[in-house]
Amino acid sequence: MRRAVVLLVVQTATLLAILACVLFLAVRNPSRLDLTPERSFTLSPYTRDVLERLKAPVDITVFYSSQEGAIRRAMSDLLTLYRDASPRVRLHMLDLDRSPGAAERLGVSDYNVAVVEAPRESGVRRTQIDLVNEDNVTAALLEVAGMPTLTAYFVGGHGERDIRNTDDRLGAGEAARALAAEGFRVERLTGAAGIPADADLVVLAGATRDLRPPEVDALAAWVKDGGHLLVFADPGTPPSIDGLLRRFGVELGNDLVVDDQARLFGTDGLAARIAYLNQQLVPREPAAEALLPLAQSLRLADVPGMRSEYLAVTGEQTWADVDKRTGGGVAPFRPGVDRRGPLPVGAVVTVERGDAPPGRLVVLGDADFMTNLHLSVLGNRDLLGLLASLTARDELVTAPRRRPAAEGVFSGLALTAREARIVFWVAVAGPALLFALGGLVAVRRGARA
Repeated sequence: MRRAVVLLVVQTATLLAILACVLFLAVRNPSRLDLTPERSFTLSPYTRDVLERLKAPVDITVFYSSQEGAIRRAMSDLLTLYRDASPRVRLHMLDLDRSPGAAERLGVSDYNVAVVEAPRESGVRRTQIDLVNEDNVTAALLEVAGMPTLTAYFVGGHGERDIRNTDDRLGAGEAARALAAEGFRVERLTGAAGIPADADLVVLAGATRDLRPPEVDALAAWVKDGGHLLVFADPGTPPSIDGLLRRFGVELGNDLVVDDQARLFGTDGLAARIAYLNQQLVPREPAAEALLPLAQSLRLADVPGMRSEYLAVTGEQTWADVDKRTGGGVAPFRPGVDRRGPLPVGAVVTVERGDAPPGRLVVLGDADFMTNLHLSVLGNRDLLGLLASLTARDELVTAPRRRPAAEGVFSGLALTAREARIVFWVAVAGPALLFALGGLVAVRRGARA
């Protein structure tokens, strides 16, 4: 009896020792398995890339309400991820009602507001975040990471995608919001005859009506004087914009790119994926390919004093319908008439200016990819951020951004028609056939018995 008691005590002590060791290791090496569909407890690769660029300590102070526990926990969970990912991030969670001194020092009077403080040569830079989410916090950290906020003007007045429209499927409000998270202050510019002095980037997104000659001249002169112009040109782009691009050696194909073999399930095959990006310009490609709903190809011609390079190319299976025969879906390929892929759909032109900073023009043969309807599809948001940064900045952050939650017309799961057929046969038809076969065998055995 006594031996059994001793054995029980030893076993219990051993078990407690093992549990203590496991607890110690868990505390020293914390890890979390994020199984949420939105990856709510995992920072995006883009945010981690920004955090790695931090050169100085950053203080993030959050003022919460003690009456709103759920919101406080959500903010704390998110910002703890930042603190754990970078030793330069210091987090302070303060009850606004109990911290009037800190709130007055930082100019905060509302609940659930965060302030990012970082040292700079002229003192301390403070940025207030009214809505604490990953996009806004990372955008506030960009300048600390050495990427200052730039001003981007979207030209309006010629049928372009409207950055003020967040509801309509063809609006570009979500694109403006995405660029704001990339460190751009987005503004609208009515007409292009006068480029504001504070413009770091001008975007001409899907114009459907001609620009006036003074506007074309102003944009061309601005780029040649060191400006940065980003043009999204759908098939059927007005002649004035075609002429503007030709001044820089970019010739629009005025055709329609077809990607029937790799089309997504449920689509008509007129949406092309970007299969390749120029690795000299984009050393680290985004994780997901971008999808261009209706794109045209382009060509480059030599222009003295300018250096042009292809930026984006479609896959080998694509081809260009030179007559844009879109009625009723995909028309058949015509040998000797249509052009086989891969097809260039994006280009970069650099205007050399001696010792002065060069001008830069980036062109993509599609504007639909950045609309509210398509921005969250595959790698489209990554492509928009990449193009804007490539045009206006000297440094790129190409890591994948956080994808918005799946909503609207398109599912977050994107399958080609072939992949969808495989899933159907493996997950639906296959088990049904096996079940039917098993039932048939059982019936036959019963009949023999």
